Amino acid sequence: MFAILGALLPHFANSALQVAVAPITISLEQTLLVVLEALGVNCLYAVGRRKFTDIDKMRRYTAEMKAFRSEMSTAQKAGDKVKLDKLKKKQTQMQKMQAEMSMDQMKPTLLFMVPLLGVYYLVSSFIKNATLAIAPIPLQLFNYGPPIEVPFFWWYMICSFTFSGMITRLFGLSMD
Repeated sequence: MFAILGALLPHFANSALQVAVAPITISLEQTLLVVLEALGVNCLYAVGRRKFTDIDKMRRYTAEMKAFRSEMSTAQKAGDKVKLDKLKKKQTQMQKMQAEMSMDQMKPTLLFMVPLLGVYYLVSSFIKNATLAIAPIPLQLFNYGPPIEVPFFWWYMICSFTFSGMITRLFGLSMD
């Protein structure tokens, strides 16, 4: 019974619910322009971070805070009140280090934010509301409905997140 329904349902859905969809045109030049923009922005930001941030100090602070959190977690699990009291006194120092790290990491962001926003809006003005990609994963139920189009903002975000990790490692900016 279920085998018959399983075989008939897609056929019924395709024939009864099918909608005519206009072909989607994608400009390869516009798509690649956004890829290059994301790549360029990430490289520029990495250069700024390299120039205005003491990476070795950030790594040292990160390792120290990781060790502190591990020690705090161990003391909490063990229920060691003496060690917890000692670590709570050290917690303000860790919070100061965290604040200092945040400020140091914010310097390149503040410096490059306005120019990068300008580039983003300049490129977006050329592209307008164009579809730059089509989602490779079909999310339609029973193949019903148009394919999912990826507009400028989301394509930029996908490209930016994709290149961010690679460029961070390439420029030696990772904290691990």
